[in-house]
Amino acid sequence: MTDDPRAELRDSITAGWRTRLIYAGVKSGLIDALSAEPRSAGECARELSLHEDTTFRVLRALATFGVCDHVADRDFVLTPKGAMLQSGASLSLRGMALHWGGRTMASLETVGATLETGEPGWGGGDFAGLLADPVESDIFYRAMAEQSLPVARALAEACDFGGFEAVMDVGAGYGAVLAEILKATPSIRGIVYDLEGVAAGAQAYLAEAGVGERVEFLPGSFFDGVPARADCLVLKFILHDWSDAEVATIMANCREALPVGGTVFVIEKILPETVGPEDESAVRSDLVMMPINGKERTKREYKQIAADAGFNYVRAAFLVDECSVIELEAV
Repeated sequence: MTDDPRAELRDSITAGWRTRLIYAGVKSGLIDALSAEPRSAGECARELSLHEDTTFRVLRALATFGVCDHVADRDFVLTPKGAMLQSGASLSLRGMALHWGGRTMASLETVGATLETGEPGWGGGDFAGLLADPVESDIFYRAMAEQSLPVARALAEACDFGGFEAVMDVGAGYGAVLAEILKATPSIRGIVYDLEGVAAGAQAYLAEAGVGERVEFLPGSFFDGVPARADCLVLKFILHDWSDAEVATIMANCREALPVGGTVFVIEKILPETVGPEDESAVRSDLVMMPINGKERTKREYKQIAADAGFNYVRAAFLVDECSVIELEAV
């Protein structure tokens, strides 16, 4: 931050250039081509069939915010920060870079129209439509898995899952949250509940995580119902995708699937009643949800959602990365 409000505002106006630049570097393979040893822009360009001078200029720009270091003339080395954008990196953010630089940036272009009409620019959360495009759907679900890892590990540490027989990850995607819960709690079994088109990706991810044999995949939509197969349900970044009416349906279906005393853990970014600069992450997420008719919510709103669906609001606890867990008990 700067104490010059004009400079600060200018940086906010132009902030999207970093998103687009990282997207280009990841999608082109340029960041994968870098290493801890110096490589020239020319070498990278020839290897990837890219334009050499443009490659140099993109690498030079990436160096200004730490993705790589400009070490000599036209030579660059990858930094630890940049390594998180490479394929196969531990705690990777590669999928997030592709998702944000592609679909998310495109969706945010509709916010101006939504401001005038109140209508979602992309017409709602069309996950079945997303699955029709294998490349885009894999980018999306990998991005969600990447973002889930630190949150899931914090969740497994903050909440005791040992007393449950089975935990169902509702709208699980590739099941990254469930995988971390199962790793931390060897005594329980897991269920992934999501659309049929996610099955292959989820099964591959869970097998790679070493928990595939403990997980059952159940295909279906949480709008049609939730199978009564677990005494604990987990919903991470699910409710923020949907309108209040749709959330009411999801939560009613969750309540129907649980016995009295059953537990739901909802993981979301909780908005305060009044926001300040420290709430940028949650507010940004709220704006990203706008084109699909979703939104972030306050603690008061979640308490009302819980009561309307037949749950007791037990507690909310901060996890990590501006995310909190909301614990609900079926009554």
